[in-house]
Amino acid sequence: MIRRRSLLELATLSLGTSTGARAAGSYAQAPASQALPSAASDASCSFSLVAPARGRLPFALGFAFKPGEIPAGAGVLAQGLRLQASVLNRWQDGSIKFALLAGTAELEAAVPLVVQLGPGTAQPGAAGPGSDVLVRSRLHARVDCGGFGAVEWSGADWNAPFQTWASGPEMASWIYRKPVGDDPFLVAWLELRLWAQGEVEVLPWIENGYLKRPHATSKRALYRFSLDGRERFSREVDLPARCRTVLISGSALAHWKQEDPGVVAMQDGLHLQSTRLVPSYRARVAAGAAVVRALPERYEPLQQGGYSPTMGDGGYQPAIGLLPLWDVLFLTCSDRVRALQALQRNAFSAGRYAIHRRDEATNRPLRFSRHPHLSTDSSSTGELVPPASGTAAAPGGWDLAHHPSIGYLAYLATARSYFLEELQFAATENYLYQVDDLRRFAQGVFLSASGAATTRGAAWANRTLLQAASATPDGDALHAEFVASLEANIRFNHGTYVAQPNNPFGIVAPYAYSYDKPGGPIVHEAAWQQDFYTAAFGYMQAAEPPISRKARARLAEFFAWKARSIIGRLGGTEASEWLYADAAVYLFVVAPDGPADWARGTGPWARDWGALYRATFGHANPGVDPGELRGGYFPNGSSYWGNLLPAICYAVDHGVPGAAAAHARLSGAANWPQLLASFDEIPIWGLRCAGPDAKAGPQ
Repeated sequence: MIRRRSLLELATLSLGTSTGARAAGSYAQAPASQALPSAASDASCSFSLVAPARGRLPFALGFAFKPGEIPAGAGVLAQGLRLQASVLNRWQDGSIKFALLAGTAELEAAVPLVVQLGPGTAQPGAAGPGSDVLVRSRLHARVDCGGFGAVEWSGADWNAPFQTWASGPEMASWIYRKPVGDDPFLVAWLELRLWAQGEVEVLPWIENGYLKRPHATSKRALYRFSLDGRERFSREVDLPARCRTVLISGSALAHWKQEDPGVVAMQDGLHLQSTRLVPSYRARVAAGAAVVRALPERYEPLQQGGYSPTMGDGGYQPAIGLLPLWDVLFLTCSDRVRALQALQRNAFSAGRYAIHRRDEATNRPLRFSRHPHLSTDSSSTGELVPPASGTAAAPGGWDLAHHPSIGYLAYLATARSYFLEELQFAATENYLYQVDDLRRFAQGVFLSASGAATTRGAAWANRTLLQAASATPDGDALHAEFVASLEANIRFNHGTYVAQPNNPFGIVAPYAYSYDKPGGPIVHEAAWQQDFYTAAFGYMQAAEPPISRKARARLAEFFAWKARSIIGRLGGTEASEWLYADAAVYLFVVAPDGPADWARGTGPWARDWGALYRATFGHANPGVDPGELRGGYFPNGSSYWGNLLPAICYAVDHGVPGAAAAHARLSGAANWPQLLASFDEIPIWGLRCAGPDAKAGPQ
């Protein structure tokens, strides 16, 4: 079903309404009696297309489906439109999880087209455009790296891709690579898409990074990219070791052989949230909001983008959260076109971080199982990654404890391999960041009590690992590696906190007691870091990662235990409870009798939440409900009140005992609407409960 919409209606509908994987695309046809679902529902299984000019134009986008939405054996149907669906991931019941959708559509200038999707009878994919089309068209691409040399692709080069990313009747996509001159590090890459009508889109980048090669240095040169003899990019760049940059400047997001058709293709925002591969947000951010106006409208190599100048800085950063601010804006902003372009530019900006370490044996991000002892931490008992030497340009500093989600939502939105690799590089960098024996070697376990990770770092590392395991195509060799590590983290947490008796408060071990106050045995912990950990594992359970049945059961049991740390802080007025109005604290006492044994679970532990409240505030629960939330920088959207909201929302979603009552106390406060209003300015922490009976909009 295809309908044309005004731009205003589109904005409203979209918010409320030879390694690696090879995805083969196919068509679907509708059974005679089948009708596609109406787009009137809050979360419409649809995508939209809009272009600046009229014509039959090419498009491609990533699309995530809910479990069972396109059952095993069915294809993706778009009535009235020839649509290729290249399936990259499936849910555990065999239904389609994520696909690259591509085709061509008749578009009117600036008139959006909304395309409804549903299940149809799968049809074998007909032969589509092959690399021989590139040969016959005499396509020529060149990357010039100044004194380091130049590489070119033409003729038979197109028949030898490094990776076939997708193929089908409407569109094919390949990845190409060539080393530059005699330099042992510098490599030019292309991600190329070819449509059946002959349109060619190219994303070129230059990369300066390998895993074990010593003496890595920055590569300063005048970098140029030309397509069919016409120069498309020219900039002098000092590319630091283990960094990369796309060869793009200005407002473009790729280069086209023909004129850029400018088609913007987007999945319905609420539908994407309903898949639970991303959190569900309550905010509705206006196009004129300050955070929207600040989004980057251009890209230049190695630009800062939305990232903080120093990733390890304390305090609020727009990059920190389950998703960074610019990703959340794509899900919540009324100007989703601008937000879609900005989230891609910020994903490009992540190339400035020195995390791009390709395994020399595979030219892919590393597999944990092949490097159990390798680490960037000098305390490691095994092999160290060689440091950069004599590098002139300093890369952006990566900090596991504060690192953002990078590449993930840009990949879900576009299905570009480039963005997926950015996510994979982040996950593998986090693995290397840890001392080999502390991470359990190839298992890649992140310890909340390790200073290299910290409680918050272990939370964000598990978030990134979840995203890498969920997004990496099922057939990719890296998929099993990420899944195995995810299961190892679940197994560790379950074994430590559930399989043996441990503290009754859902508090994971703090790192080296670094939040202790001097002069006494009392142990303090950052409440907000515990909330990050709770939220990360709640998100993990909601996203239904491709783990074993036993791991799923362990994850559910561990999260139910971990959620006690937020449910308990949203208690009532009894002496044995922590008063909900004071839940948003910077530090709270977790072991009043001194350093406790978390590893064996023996404590000693306090008798109840009331004892922790007394130890923290110096007085007992007052026994009177003040009716309002207080402290914690209320009502700022980035306050400790915002930080705790994802944790309690996931506790409600997963039906943890006591969670609904705790959330009711929170949302029943007289000044709760003030906190909700703040999320329309800073939406990053403003999750809403997203269970099966949840409705769209603020709660």
